[in-house]
Amino acid sequence: MPTRHVLAVALLALFATSAHAQNKCAATGVMAGESFAANNCVVAFFPKQNSVTLWFSETPITPREQEAFQASAYVESTKAGKDRTMLLLEFCPGGGQVAASADAIKTIDLSLNHGKAPVVDEQWSLDAPADFKVESIAGDVRPGARLNGRITGARKSEGKPFAWDLAFDVALPAKAAGAGASCGK
Repeated sequence: MPTRHVLAVALLALFATSAHAQNKCAATGVMAGESFAANNCVVAFFPKQNSVTLWFSETPITPREQEAFQASAYVESTKAGKDRTMLLLEFCPGGGQVAASADAIKTIDLSLNHGKAPVVDEQWSLDAPADFKVESIAGDVRPGARLNGRITGARKSEGKPFAWDLAFDVALPAKAAGAGASCGK
C-alpha cells in the first residue's frame, strides 16, 4: 500500500476515534413556562464519591470554561454580564459505587437558569420517583469511562411549570474535580 494511503487511513482512524469520544447531550423542557434546549455539555467527575456533575448549556462551551468546570464542578450562570440558559445536574450514577444503576439513583441536585427569563434561577435537591425518573443509565463511574443515560422530571415552583428531559453520552475526564455530590460513601 502506498505511503499516502497508509497516512490517509491513519488520519481517518484518528478522526473516527476522536469523533466517537465526543460528549453528546440534549437537555430540553420548560423553565417557569419558558422553553429551552441546551445541546452543549461538559462533565466533571468527583472520584472520592463516584459522583458526576453535568453542565448543559444552550451556548457553546469554550475550552477554558470546560477546563475550569472539570476542575471545580462549578460554573457561573452569567457570562459577560448576560444570563445564560443552562442546567447543572449533580448526582451519583451508582449510588456511590462504580457501576451505574438506575435503582441506585435516589436523589439529584438540579440547578436551572434561563437566559431569556433572568428571574428563573432555581436550585433543587430532588427525590426519585416523586420528582424525577431515571429512564436509562449505563456505564461506569471511573476516569475515562463512558456514562450515558436519560433523566426526566417535572415540578412546579411558585405556580410555574418546570419540566426537563436530560439525555447524555459522556466520557468522564481523567482529572478529578475538587467537589461533587456526596454519595454516602
